[in-house]
Amino acid sequence: MLKTVLRYFTVFVFGALAYGLIEITVRGYSHISMGILGGLTMTLITVLNNARRHGLPTIVQLLVTTVFITASELVTGIIININMKLNVWDYSDMPFNYKGQICLPFVFLWFLLSILGMYVDEILRWKFFKTDYPHLRFFAKNRIS
Repeated sequence: MLKTVLRYFTVFVFGALAYGLIEITVRGYSHISMGILGGLTMTLITVLNNARRHGLPTIVQLLVTTVFITASELVTGIIININMKLNVWDYSDMPFNYKGQICLPFVFLWFLLSILGMYVDEILRWKFFKTDYPHLRFFAKNRIS
């Protein structure tokens, strides 16, 4: 049980720090709420990777993660940007945006980052938690040997 809690904590912290660094690299700044969402997303990816290893189709994992990120960004944006007026981000100039909080181009980006997150989770499992060799062939039935 302690090993599982430590693993999820590690994955959460890694996701929080990684997403914060991505934002700082791309935009020059980030916000604590984005770190929390990055951590939650990485934790979800880990849970779904477990399910994928037991038969969940990869595309379902990617779609669930993408929808989770988009919905979380919308809820966070409404709270942080609209209600609290912190203006952390504004997608109003982006095509197909909703209230300036989410937009279609970023949905595709979240899908791609979900793939990266799946790979990262596999590497973390293998290197830090000594699980079996990474299952990096997501669309194949058998793992790489």
